[in-house]
Amino acid sequence: MGRTSDIVVLIPHYNNFQGLLNSIKSIQENILIDVLIVDDGSTTNHIDENLLVLSKPDFVELDFIYLEQNKGIEHVLNLGLDKIKANTKYNYVARLDCGDLSQPNRLQIQKDYLDSNEEVGIVGSFVKFFDTDGNYVYNLEMPIDHGKIMRLMYVNAMFIHPTIMFKSKVLTKVGHYPTNYPAAEDYAFFFEILQHFKGGNIDEYLVHCELNPFGISMSRRKTQVRSRLRLILRYFKLGIYPIYGLIRNSIIYILPNSFILFLKKI
Repeated sequence: MGRTSDIVVLIPHYNNFQGLLNSIKSIQENILIDVLIVDDGSTTNHIDENLLVLSKPDFVELDFIYLEQNKGIEHVLNLGLDKIKANTKYNYVARLDCGDLSQPNRLQIQKDYLDSNEEVGIVGSFVKFFDTDGNYVYNLEMPIDHGKIMRLMYVNAMFIHPTIMFKSKVLTKVGHYPTNYPAAEDYAFFFEILQHFKGGNIDEYLVHCELNPFGISMSRRKTQVRSRLRLILRYFKLGIYPIYGLIRNSIIYILPNSFILFLKKI
């Protein structure tokens, strides 16, 4: 029999080959893992496939998609999902971003969690954040039970995108990442999944994330918060958390980035 994996890790790439290399090297599992890398029309720091193949763990198999022009993260992710959906062997889809580090056995732990919780469609984890020089910045502990996740989704996304793993059958219900919520495609994706499946977070720091000052949450914060407010209104139900979420995000919209980062640290 040939090699087969039922887990695929989707990694978008744009002008950050060293980050991609670090992320691939960080995957340490005792099971077979496929990784699908989608390049969003990089103009510098291009992917070196040969170096990736030489550097990857033996249990990891790499696949690549290249876009000729930059299309944006939501389109890159959806292109990856289209290829994943076309391959019926995958039961689980995980995410990782370039520069973020998967901790040992992260994927096995999340797979076991999903296998043990039939009603759960998506699972994330706690996160440790580091700056681009590798210095520790702060921890982020997400709610672990579905009820609390649903309540707090009206405040902010209750999954950290690079930590998630979801069952591939989720895609039969939600299809793709929504493209009409700029800079908040992940928040929209999570909200839609939770209309059909339960969610959870594992109370372990399974991913170390790089806090990039040029990332979407910093460079496009106002756009992101506008999209977040639209999503809260779309799924609005009369209650304390939806009302609080609208007020809180309206205030965040006018605050400077430096103050937002300060609040995250305390």
